[in-house]
Amino acid sequence: MDIEDLEKIIRILRDNSVTEFELEQDGTHIKLSRAELAQAGLPHTVVPVAQFQPAIPVSAAAQQQAASSSESSYEGFERVESPIVGTFYRKPSPDADPFAREGDIVKKGDTICIIEAMKIMNEIESPVDGKVEKILLSDGQVCEYGELLFVINPRV
Repeated sequence: MDIEDLEKIIRILRDNSVTEFELEQDGTHIKLSRAELAQAGLPHTVVPVAQFQPAIPVSAAAQQQAASSSESSYEGFERVESPIVGTFYRKPSPDADPFAREGDIVKKGDTICIIEAMKIMNEIESPVDGKVEKILLSDGQVCEYGELLFVINPRV
């Protein structure tokens, strides 16, 4: 099974709200499951990630399309993009305050959101000091690798 087949399976599971899947084929055993934390009302477990290398390659055309659609409207601002495919969370648990809101001043290294991928909560930090100008995703929304999450004005 190659990465394209795995990506297709994941897409089908996500589109059909399947939370668990298991497959054994040609000596390969795959078990996929995803937590529905926001719906279940369970607290998130935060696992900090120092350096993350994406496991699923994204086509150059998809990267270029995402970059071109966001570059012109946010020129001069710091763009925070998703380093992984996963579920975007603005807060550490369903009943907590968001890490950051539009208009908030953040410091470099402050956690501004979490992206859940394969039941691991990955903290996304602000790359600069500045003001959060725009948050482009809603809590619980699925995000893609390279997708624009935040726009931060570093000149504040």
